[in-house]
Amino acid sequence: MMRMLRWVGIGLLLAATAGCIKVDQTLTLDRDGSGSLDIRYGMSEQTIAQIKAMEQMSRNAGEGIKVEQESPFEFDEATVRKEFEADKPQGVELVSVSSELVDGWKYIDLKLSFDDLDALKKTEIFKNSKLRLKRDDEGNYTLVQKSAGGSDVNAGDAPMQEQMAAMFAGLRIVNTVVVPGEIIKTNATSVDGQRASWVFDIEQDPNVLAKLETTDLTVTFSGQDLDLAP
Repeated sequence: MMRMLRWVGIGLLLAATAGCIKVDQTLTLDRDGSGSLDIRYGMSEQTIAQIKAMEQMSRNAGEGIKVEQESPFEFDEATVRKEFEADKPQGVELVSVSSELVDGWKYIDLKLSFDDLDALKKTEIFKNSKLRLKRDDEGNYTLVQKSAGGSDVNAGDAPMQEQMAAMFAGLRIVNTVVVPGEIIKTNATSVDGQRASWVFDIEQDPNVLAKLETTDLTVTFSGQDLDLAP
């Protein structure tokens, strides 16, 4: 599948591009266990141009380094489709992909559908995030997307945080989960009905890179009238 964003470890991945990134992801889980994944990611045109220039410089120097392979993002619709179809797991389909330019930013919008979470977990996006759905003794479900840990960013190191905040100015990641039952408990930033959202905004929190590396996204919801596969 395409070299796309893996939520956990995003700070290290972004270091390769050294530019502003915006990502908005919504995972919708339906009552039968199937669902959809909507992703919108963007990067400034200036950063994209810098990456291409770096690649060209490496080619001219004869090093043969593919700079864009260090980036988890692709901004060409045809390339996104090709990479997805070449490595898609069974039970996952690319519903749509489109791009647009807004105020100097290039955005890609994707929509995937999946038969069940097992299929979704085989995609490049969730391969390292340890996505898990479990049911407790009361019949409620907990959906967890675990972090990989191992961050080198120390949340208590103020000077380091200031440097990182300057380097990744504009970084904003919103991860939303829509569940098929009433939300009982979650560590999400905000809850709206059956929608839980985690917001990682470096302008609001300079510790956001460390939190991206260490935060397990967790939401527990009612299992009434549901029978979801684990």
